[in-house]
Amino acid sequence: MAVEPISFSKLLKKTDDIYEAVVVSSKRAKQMLQDRIVKQMIDENEEISEDGILAEPVVRENIDFDKEDKVTSLALDEFLDGEIDWDKTEESIEQ
Repeated sequence: MAVEPISFSKLLKKTDDIYEAVVVSSKRAKQMLQDRIVKQMIDENEEISEDGILAEPVVRENIDFDKEDKVTSLALDEFLDGEIDWDKTEESIEQ
């Protein structure tokens, strides 16, 4: 599954700052990837020690990456559909 191009007009409907759109969607993509990795680690490792540590490290082998949905595409779709909430903070830079 390839990432399709997105027009700037679609991004500008959600925010006035293109860089803000990139940062928000990239942070969401990182969250989705982390959730995917943790879920796989839990599914593959049944033994968890008393400290909550997984018994063995997980090695991802024989994965068909073409069949998995790309987290970047999913995050951009969520952003464009308005499913991501974020707070824009105004930080002043003192010079």
